[in-house]
Amino acid sequence: MNAITGIATSGLRAASTGLQTAAQNLANLATPDATRQTVALSADAAGVSARVVEAPADPAAPLEDVAAMLTYKAMAGANLFVLKVADQTLGSLLDIRA
Repeated sequence: MNAITGIATSGLRAASTGLQTAAQNLANLATPDATRQTVALSADAAGVSARVVEAPADPAAPLEDVAAMLTYKAMAGANLFVLKVADQTLGSLLDIRA
């Protein structure tokens, strides 16, 4: 169970980083010298790692950022569901052994 919760927690952190980055991009639309950022996701043995990187300027960037926010929201929901099921399963296992 520990590996499952670790992977889901890392996915939740990556989703949070993605949401924050996209929100920052949208908040800085009117800032003339603000640089756009994106999140680079990579898989490792412990789950997902997220790294904020500079992104090129793009006229369609606001639409991409809104789509990214929806994607990261779904990603966070999926990882929260995994954590909830893992918690329920662990509780059931402990009840059976009691």
